Amino acid sequence: LGVYTRCLQQVPNMDLWLSYLNFSKRHQTLEEVLRSYGRAIDLWGSDWRAAPVWSDYLALLKHAYNLKQKKENPDAELQGKLLAEDPNPIDTAKRTLKKELQKVQEEFGRAGADISDSEFLRVTEILKIDTEFVRKVFQRCAGASHSTMDKLWLGYEQFEKSQGNPAMAAKYMSEHMPRYVRGKAAYKELSQLGNNMDFYAVAVPITPKTQLEQKKLFDQWRAMLRFERTNPLQLEGEELTARVALVYQQASLACGFAPDLWYDFSAWLDLGGKQEEATEVLRK
Repeated sequence: LGVYTRCLQQVPNMDLWLSYLNFSKRHQTLEEVLRSYGRAIDLWGSDWRAAPVWSDYLALLKHAYNLKQKKENPDAELQGKLLAEDPNPIDTAKRTLKKELQKVQEEFGRAGADISDSEFLRVTEILKIDTEFVRKVFQRCAGASHSTMDKLWLGYEQFEKSQGNPAMAAKYMSEHMPRYVRGKAAYKELSQLGNNMDFYAVAVPITPKTQLEQKKLFDQWRAMLRFERTNPLQLEGEELTARVALVYQQASLACGFAPDLWYDFSAWLDLGGKQEEATEVLRK
């Protein structure tokens, strides 16, 4: 856990976060797992490869929401107020854990998250997971761009319709449908731009031996950055600045010795009113 904690603060990499979340699901408490997913969404929810994060987080939230609904209203299922659930990602992660590691966990009295209904209800109260909480997560998901948008949009539709207010459901759906459509179109373009991109590449000094490979990497990231800067999701202010900045941060892992990348990154932050951050980028 200490290694993950240090690395996550310094390395802006989606695959590292996915590895950490898998570790969290196997070894941490339910509350810690949900908090970890919340942080991951805040940092990586806008990334076009964030589908596993959104899917797992919403699977956990829907289960918590359903349990809360049944506790407050024993007839919730008959009244159509429960959401369709997906396999519990914590249970799935624990089942794939090697038996040797499971035994070690049990010996140290830490067999991973308790995913009983009573624990879900307890954590639901602590984290204040209610109707508005789940709604906001669904809406944020619908405004992103990733591979599971269709499935999660259907989940959001069911959620709004289950509230028993057709007029309000129609209002919310009409408000968020445009972002959902733009997100789908953006994902299609981003997946093409990211095809064959090496997300594990590490920047190396540019020499006659490495310049061709480094140029190829830089050109791929620059094409993705060029597209993101056109603002395909029609975001505003801070949201747009943060989304594009995340792509620059990822590009720096593979293209850290390309001076144009740092200059462009600094200029982007300066354009977004982030003068201090822009200056810090140039210092790097």
